[in-house]
Amino acid sequence: MTDHDLIANLHRRMDSQDTILREIDRKITAHVAESDSIRPALEELVSLWKGSKILIPILASMAAAVWAVVAWAKDHIK
Repeated sequence: MTDHDLIANLHRRMDSQDTILREIDRKITAHVAESDSIRPALEELVSLWKGSKILIPILASMAAAVWAVVAWAKDHIK
């Protein structure tokens, strides 16, 4: 291979890398624009999830209390 062929090969590879980088830049730009529109809904979903982590133990303890009342009533009310 001559120097001219090596340089031409290098330029061809650099052109293909430029194409790939433009495609990546286009996808990142679209992703950032889409994430800005989704952010409020996602933050609301996260706050609901955090609230449910508190709500689940409360509901479980209420269910246990109801179960205890039912068990007591079965044993003592006849």
